[in-house]
Amino acid sequence: MVTGAGKNIGKEIALEFAKNGANIIVCDYNEENALETIREISALGVKAMPAVCDVRDRAKIFEYVSVAVEQFGKIDFLVNNAGGSAYLLKKLTRFVDAEESTLDFVIDTNLKGAMHCTQAVLPSMIAQKYGKIINISSIAAVCGLYDRVDYAAAKAGMIGMVKALAMEVGEYNICVNAISPGAISRNGKTSDHVTYLGENGRCGSPKDIADAVLFLAYQDYITGENIVVDGGRSLGPSHR
Repeated sequence: MVTGAGKNIGKEIALEFAKNGANIIVCDYNEENALETIREISALGVKAMPAVCDVRDRAKIFEYVSVAVEQFGKIDFLVNNAGGSAYLLKKLTRFVDAEESTLDFVIDTNLKGAMHCTQAVLPSMIAQKYGKIINISSIAAVCGLYDRVDYAAAKAGMIGMVKALAMEVGEYNICVNAISPGAISRNGKTSDHVTYLGENGRCGSPKDIADAVLFLAYQDYITGENIVVDGGRSLGPSHR
């Protein structure tokens, strides 16, 4: 199950899982994008199920997971990728000026949505004594991000969630980890960003993140960790 799988990072993650033979639950609030991802997954010879809803809708998430377990028999992997900053609402501001409704949107979409999805899949993972849960956080959680205090807090919460949950579910052979991307191209476009110490001179791609997710999906001895995938950006600003 991949949330936010209709485009960009989430879509690439879903496609990489499909290329490795997995059936996919494609969760996205945009039906058109979700169905396009499903068409591409189906062309790879595996099955895909749409879950068209907002991750903030707890009841819908639980409903879709129930249907998915009935259809596929189990859920082995959950990737909590759905998220975004106040930029989605065109309301990026200094924190002192942030509206409560914006704070609710950012925290609920990133952190609470991941909690909803995780709680929904955990019973079946515990029953089968196997599972991998991967939260897509952000380097904003590691080193902050201007005009995105709420986003940084929510993404940091996703890392804290990973560490605590890993302790709880390890006895069931469930691994819980996070990946924190840096600047990643979206919709085929690269973003402008300053040069950072150690940075490898390019914007990251969704494939870079998907590769890291697949790495964790194959691991059984890594849990409670946050892997930064940012080309060295979080090392700090360059003096060059």
